[in-house]
Amino acid sequence: MIRRYLNLVSLTKSQIIIFVSLNICGLLFFLLPHNIFWNMLDLKFSYNEEVLLKSFNTIGDEGRRVYYFSALILDTAYPLLYVSLFLGAYVKLFKNNSYICIFPIAAAIFDIMENIQISFHLSNFPSISVQNIFYTSTSTSLKWLTIGISIVILIYGIIQKQKSNN
Repeated sequence: MIRRYLNLVSLTKSQIIIFVSLNICGLLFFLLPHNIFWNMLDLKFSYNEEVLLKSFNTIGDEGRRVYYFSALILDTAYPLLYVSLFLGAYVKLFKNNSYICIFPIAAAIFDIMENIQISFHLSNFPSISVQNIFYTSTSTSLKWLTIGISIVILIYGIIQKQKSNN
């Protein structure tokens, strides 16, 4: 079953559909009302209580409600799309090394953990725990770290493929 999924997401047609879907999803984030996009904790590498409070206060009550649902719905689709895009490219670039797939998969897991934690903060606001903010920020930072590693691996694979084609 996993092999069938990897074969499917590695097809050029699938890669194009996933890429377009990922960009549509990103556009939907950008179009969220109440300046949510510019105040999303998901986009920061690290944050603390002050940053979280500023973000949540800036978007207001209605913005927090929209952010809550977008974190659980829209931002759950996003990691599934980008992990599929990475895995599809990795299958093409690294046929004999499936271990590197752990990085985009880990990024998606951290991303989903982050979304759940942010939704928890939004639903309990203004009652928030500094310790929970630390856990959320750590999930966000680990997401960005594993995405960065995934991108470096992708660039390395593309360069190696270009060298072997010349």
